[in-house]
Amino acid sequence: MLISLVTIMPVIAALGDAHLLMQAEWIEDESQIAEEGKEVIENFQRVLEQLKRELPDVVILAGDMFDYRTKSGQRVSHREGEKYMLKIRDVLSSFISDLGCKMYALKGNHDSEPVLKSLEKTINGFFYFGNKFVNIDDIKVFLLNSNYVQGPYEIPLEKIPDEGDLLITHESIPISGLQGPSKETFQELTRRFKLVLNAHMHMFSQRVLGLQNFFTLPALIPSREIKGNWMLKYYYPAEKQELRETPFGYVLVKDENVSFVPYKPIQIVVRVEIRGKKAEDFLLGVRTIYDLLDKRNDRSKLRVWIETDADRITIDNVIKPEIASFKEIQTMDIIKIKEVGPQIAEATPSIEFGNKAFTLDELTDRVLGELKGVHEQIARQVFDEIFTKDNLMGKVDESLLFKRLLELMALRYKTSEAFVSRAWELAKER
Repeated sequence: MLISLVTIMPVIAALGDAHLLMQAEWIEDESQIAEEGKEVIENFQRVLEQLKRELPDVVILAGDMFDYRTKSGQRVSHREGEKYMLKIRDVLSSFISDLGCKMYALKGNHDSEPVLKSLEKTINGFFYFGNKFVNIDDIKVFLLNSNYVQGPYEIPLEKIPDEGDLLITHESIPISGLQGPSKETFQELTRRFKLVLNAHMHMFSQRVLGLQNFFTLPALIPSREIKGNWMLKYYYPAEKQELRETPFGYVLVKDENVSFVPYKPIQIVVRVEIRGKKAEDFLLGVRTIYDLLDKRNDRSKLRVWIETDADRITIDNVIKPEIASFKEIQTMDIIKIKEVGPQIAEATPSIEFGNKAFTLDELTDRVLGELKGVHEQIARQVFDEIFTKDNLMGKVDESLLFKRLLELMALRYKTSEAFVSRAWELAKER
């Protein structure tokens, strides 16, 4: 697609959503990082080697490159983060030095501004330019830091220039039931700028929202924040299989053309969708599909995400034990299928429990069945970590459970670590 910027323009590469530290969970051995983390770093190094061949004049990191939280929701500790950043800094420094190009970055919703500023101070040619214009051979490029919050929100248009050539953003787009800034907001942004590239969505698309000059960026490489990306997909009970080219890669703006350049990762991302009505359905579904996967010569490269409409009890007692029996197939996560339906702003229970007694499993299932979205996520963590059988039977220190509950609530309401520490100190004084 042609975009009229200027007659001659530099080659600009836009990269986003690598999530390089999302798997930086605590490992006691200071010399080790997770195997999954090693794959992420190797993919990052390989995709930059591929990008070198494109000879870009400028590389723009469009957000969510250096996570401040892991997939489990824990903050990345300095010790664990540095295990990754030592290698990441070397990879970036080598890339910039070899090409003699400049690299600019904005802040995504998973990024930490101090990390970006630190990279600017330690790597020659790396610049953090959040909410600023950068002039690239007379091309006026504005890098907009992410405004993302869960639910509907708006971008402060008064803080964005009235005109420019290229706008790089990292926002949620109101498509497929997602909430975010209004379509009218994006219409205004595409009116002000000749071209708008948006990360965060993890997929390449063009003419987004019907706007001719609006593109979304793909996820650069596979990570734990997989969203809708896959390379191989199986369905059960439909017993259907789909294969597609890699959705990962980056975007080049070159000679007035916007193009997606794919990157084939070292692993194969597999989605397995299993639906059923009773435990036997899910057991048969896992066995049927995993038997097929187990026969593949490349089974050691498979990274599987399961999507299912099974309840929590079936997932824990049927699906998890069965997939564990397939030793050579690495299952990354089990995700509840999100049925398309009306958006629920607040959780409103529709069942009166009255005086009936429930087992813990029954109560868990009923409560989670009444919640949606973030409310379900926080309740699930509370049941998984706080209201367990051992905890309720007094087999652990109750004060530590209270502290963990504070931490979970802090994640939900985006309070500071200082709040948790102060509340914990006050509780100990009582």
